Amino acid sequence: MEVSWRRFRANLAGVLYRAPGLPALAGRLRRGRARKASARYCYSVWLRHLASAGENGVDPKLGAVMEVGPGDSIGVGLAALLSGAERYIAVDWVAHTDVADNLRVFDELAALFAARAPIPGDDEFPEVRPRPANYGFPDRLAADGAGVPPERVRRIRESVAVQGGDSLVTYAAPYRIVDLPEENFADFVVSQAAMEHVDEPESLHEAVFRWLRPGGTASHVIDYRCHLLSSRWNGHWAYSDREWERIRADRPFLLNRLPHSEHIRLLRKCGYRIEAETHARTPSEIRRSELSPRFANLPPDDLTTSGAHILASRPEA
Repeated sequence: MEVSWRRFRANLAGVLYRAPGLPALAGRLRRGRARKASARYCYSVWLRHLASAGENGVDPKLGAVMEVGPGDSIGVGLAALLSGAERYIAVDWVAHTDVADNLRVFDELAALFAARAPIPGDDEFPEVRPRPANYGFPDRLAADGAGVPPERVRRIRESVAVQGGDSLVTYAAPYRIVDLPEENFADFVVSQAAMEHVDEPESLHEAVFRWLRPGGTASHVIDYRCHLLSSRWNGHWAYSDREWERIRADRPFLLNRLPHSEHIRLLRKCGYRIEAETHARTPSEIRRSELSPRFANLPPDDLTTSGAHILASRPEA
């Protein structure tokens, strides 16, 4: 049985989170120490999703682009709008973003697009996936020699500051799946290290399938690691349900502990066609005998899959 400072801290944090007033205090502290979003990171994430889709034979339409779990910044969506997307919709469990910071990120993104800067690579962002074969500025965007028109830049910037009406930006947080009853409105849905935090992943996969137009594509990067809740990257699969319930407490989100094979199974169950899946491999740091009963039958591949990029499309028919 693992005994470590991280395991002790994870259990203690769960216990303390139930104390009156502490969740609100933790939220204020988290917001107070939040790092400023990096425009280069957002630029890299968006263009990696776009380039990787093309390299796998998928040419996503850039009508309505949706992002699940944008976190501290909507910069990925702003990069999509600068790439020609007509509309950006972001949904998150907790409201994180700040208008002033988003405007700063947007101005820096506009400069990167004007310069047709190459995609920031693994030397700058070694943890970021997907990893396309070509980190040059995408051909589909470079074909437009005129770049982003100034009027378009101005309108996107106004949409960051003033949402609603004919704004190009819709930001829904805190959000529930039922808050977006509309169907068949998204062409391309992206998530970056967000699906591992969803409490009801099957319901969200189903919802994204409904939100996608037939022929639309979802591009998910999922991090299956323990997120510092264990001294071993996959140690969270050794925790019993009872211990995990204590760690989880009533936090708005933590981890769902769903392994890669389960995400693939759920996507297929929803009706998706899997276009591509790329695994990040890390040797397992726990023995099979240490797995909790819930994960006793974990496929061998899951034990070494610490992350993945999944491209899945909603069939035309």
